Amino acid sequence: MSDEPKSGQISRVLEEAEWAQRQEDSARAQLIEAERTRKFWEELSKHLSAQNPANVLLVLRSNADYLQKLREAEAPINRILKDIELGSETAAAGGAKSFGRTFPEAIRQAGIEPDKSSRHPRYTFRQGFIRLEVNDKAFTAKLTPRDGNEILIGMDVGPLVERLVAEEARIFRRQFQPEQLLRSIYTAYLASTKAERRPEGEEVPLRRVTNRLAKNLNRFAADEFNVDLSQLVKSGMLLINGRRMHLNHTRQIRQGMLLHGLEEGGYVGFISFKKEEQQ
Repeated sequence: MSDEPKSGQISRVLEEAEWAQRQEDSARAQLIEAERTRKFWEELSKHLSAQNPANVLLVLRSNADYLQKLREAEAPINRILKDIELGSETAAAGGAKSFGRTFPEAIRQAGIEPDKSSRHPRYTFRQGFIRLEVNDKAFTAKLTPRDGNEILIGMDVGPLVERLVAEEARIFRRQFQPEQLLRSIYTAYLASTKAERRPEGEEVPLRRVTNRLAKNLNRFAADEFNVDLSQLVKSGMLLINGRRMHLNHTRQIRQGMLLHGLEEGGYVGFISFKKEEQQ
């Protein structure tokens, strides 16, 4: 037998490898679908048990394609699901009618005060930093922190208050570490100037620095950074390695960041670190 495999043998082995790859891809797709199905039933069960009708409806509507497959297959569970949907719609409608009274009271009891400008169906918290928009017809609420990701949740008061409290704590109730924050920003700034072949001291867009931070740090959230940067500016602790951090503004809203508590100054769009002049 020759030391080198024949071309026919190689082709046959490659065919087997391709077949195995197709089997693997198919198994992976089936696993993903099975996980999605499991999560659907778990979420539905959780909200049914907790009597959260608006979230039950949201789970059902978010999985419309899967429910359509069940209907096409004439699955026995369809009748139960329909009863669940109808009952949840009735209960959610009742909750929506009283939401304007029960939600503000519940959120205050949880230790968070709505902004004075809050009116149903639009609520804001922390000087407008967190927005909550309620859709009475869809029985949903959109929770959106400034510079953060939009969160869609059913407008059941209990889970909504719980999520709002968690988001407020995540953003505002963390330990402030100014030296560590300033060093992280400075490191990201230097990387940005180097990548763009700019001399240190020149302005660079703030968004490019935040993009660098997202790469450098294990975890980065723009809404948290907004609050941290605002605290850093207010603290006055802006000097590092003989250079002082400077922030300049921009009229391009999408390119800037409106810092919490410093909104009157407009959107911050550029950052630089300049040598501190000797007195």
